[in-house]
Amino acid sequence: MTITKTRLFLGALLALIVGLFVSGIDSERLPAAIAPLAPHGNLPGPVLVVGGTRGTGFDIVKLLRQRGDDVTVLARATSNTTEVEKLGAVIVRGNAMNAAELKAAFAAAKYAAVISTLGTTGKDRPRPDFEGNKNIFDAAKAAGVQRVLLVTTVGSGDSKGVEPWIAGRFLKEIIALKTQAEDYLRGSGLDYTIIRPGGLLKSNLPPGNAFLTEDVRAFSWMGRSDLASLVVRALDDPAAVNKVYHAYDPGRTRFWHMKDAGKE
Repeated sequence: MTITKTRLFLGALLALIVGLFVSGIDSERLPAAIAPLAPHGNLPGPVLVVGGTRGTGFDIVKLLRQRGDDVTVLARATSNTTEVEKLGAVIVRGNAMNAAELKAAFAAAKYAAVISTLGTTGKDRPRPDFEGNKNIFDAAKAAGVQRVLLVTTVGSGDSKGVEPWIAGRFLKEIIALKTQAEDYLRGSGLDYTIIRPGGLLKSNLPPGNAFLTEDVRAFSWMGRSDLASLVVRALDDPAAVNKVYHAYDPGRTRFWHMKDAGKE
């Protein structure tokens, strides 16, 4: 390999590493962020959580149950619900990609709100990031459930380009679908809150200093339990209605801040 080709190769490799590990903003440039939202509880009915059997959704169910809320989890027929049932959640079987099953799920109770962490796994075809969420929003509206929280990702909507370069490249299709879901929810007439996390790592990290900000440049890494806490705090706070937030931890803006954590 010639010296020129070697330099080009090294330069491309460096760009890849930087794009993977460095956030899209300098945290010191962030304007003042909104204060953390305080939990209220005492909802007038159960909360329906879609995606509640694993990951962030499971952590959301755990926190809701800890503060005394009634929780129902929508789970596919093949999903293992053992752990979420141990938390005291009610299970209703259904697939978000099936509108008829969703209609039956929403008829099972008079829900106060619905939270969706619905997203793609490697084997999902077609991907549910838009179509599944669209079905959820339509079913909620038909059932008279006005309050909807949706977890998407940094890079969606007007935050395009804030995500690390490699994420934008390899998750391009998924980010586009999540953008469609955000747009559809904003135009639905429902009382929405959209929360965009950046890089998510395991749930049992020590708590960080995460908060919600309307600054679309904000990108950081955080534990799933920190994100779950932000979602629960936003659930019934009037200030969060019809807002799009980024979940941001100023102490975890670089991947190497999480070097001892490991991914889930």
